[in-house]
Amino acid sequence: MRDPLLLRAPRGPIRATLRPPGSKSLSNRALLFAAMADGTSEVIGCLDAEDTQLMLDCLVAMGLVVTRVGSTLAEGVRVTGVGAGLGRSVGDLDLEVGTAGTVARFLTAALAAAPAPSWESVFLDGSERMRERPMGGLLEALRGLGADIGYKDAQHTLPLRIRPVAGGLPGGTVTLDRPASSQFVSALIFAGSSSREGVDIVLREGTPARPYVDMTMATLAAFGGSARWVSSGEHQGPGERLRVEPRALRPCTRFVVEPDASAASYFLALAAIYGGEVTIPDLGSESLQGDAQFWRVLAAFGAEGEQDRERTTVRGGGGGLRGQTLDLTDMPDMTLTAAVVALFAEGPTQIRGVEILRHHESDRLAAGATELRKLGAEVRELDDGLEIHPPAGGLRRGVVIDTYRDHRMAMAFALVGDVGIADPGCVAKTFPEYFEVLDGLGMIAPEPELESASQSEEGDDDAAD
Repeated sequence: MRDPLLLRAPRGPIRATLRPPGSKSLSNRALLFAAMADGTSEVIGCLDAEDTQLMLDCLVAMGLVVTRVGSTLAEGVRVTGVGAGLGRSVGDLDLEVGTAGTVARFLTAALAAAPAPSWESVFLDGSERMRERPMGGLLEALRGLGADIGYKDAQHTLPLRIRPVAGGLPGGTVTLDRPASSQFVSALIFAGSSSREGVDIVLREGTPARPYVDMTMATLAAFGGSARWVSSGEHQGPGERLRVEPRALRPCTRFVVEPDASAASYFLALAAIYGGEVTIPDLGSESLQGDAQFWRVLAAFGAEGEQDRERTTVRGGGGGLRGQTLDLTDMPDMTLTAAVVALFAEGPTQIRGVEILRHHESDRLAAGATELRKLGAEVRELDDGLEIHPPAGGLRRGVVIDTYRDHRMAMAFALVGDVGIADPGCVAKTFPEYFEVLDGLGMIAPEPELESASQSEEGDDDAAD
């Protein structure tokens, strides 16, 4: 196994303008809607990473024509869709989704609703961790709408088999209490647009990370589809209701993907922690991503921030941060970034509303708590979040952070500096160049420092035992 990658704290304030790669969430939504449209769409700024490549590999396996405009996906990718039937391949298809929740859930729903496809059945499988992640609420909802989905090993998990329904998915109304993931709701939007009657989604207790659902609806609209939240006057009963209209999708000649707001959070947090100023261009107040508002969380901690239609900027003085009580229901992926910022704040920080993080690439609440404690913090793990008391005597240095094969664990804890990051390659899932960017900011330790720190890490590990 590769040695941990050692990072160091910046030698001074961070002053940079940085544009992260394209949003993974927008990229995979646009690629799949493009495949469901009748004609050729072009997606500009597409993320070029594992999760998007898995989506593209599945589309190619289904017989769709996918071409790159340049040497990278970011320069543009053209998808020639064949309508809601999704694909030209015949017979049985085997699709691999890896650890990509968007691919697993969105493809399952789109395939289950595909009318008159050329294929006979699809077998869909993923990584060991993806087999553990929740699918049951989505699968039962799809079956309730008329889908033909079977299971190979255990019910409600991958691997599974999808067969087309004669005449297409009927559609109708599906009721969920509070889904384990907002991706369930987004997946049902994919299915509803291809169904015969459309789909009404009733959410008795709302949905976590609702901005991601709004993102799906906005992306659908770019391809000529229609989904809307039903007003309280129209919806009689508890919770919220979302209506997805059945509609043939049309190609989008130029769909531009914004920079990934989740990735941007790490660089904005650097300015808050170490001082300086970081600007993210092309990520502004009209962003479709809920995480684009993370600058407000940093401002609550004590940094300065501003956002206009074109950019987001955070400034920090390298100190003076104060612990906060945060409800991150609408931006759960910001939890680990906020938790690391909390290490540098005065007083405790409490993060609530993020219970869905237990079902991501890792159990991010349990994993995050473990690694925060390694650094000397006192952490109380809550059902839906974390309570963090920063170490009174300062952070422990030379600690190796275990990343649990989770890209967000690696990227967030790298901000601490003077730590080792185990399995740094896991960032390839959404941001392969992440550590190259940090290297450009002077945060990758040179080789002699790495050797010295490795020796001190061994001593720390023995003491901890």
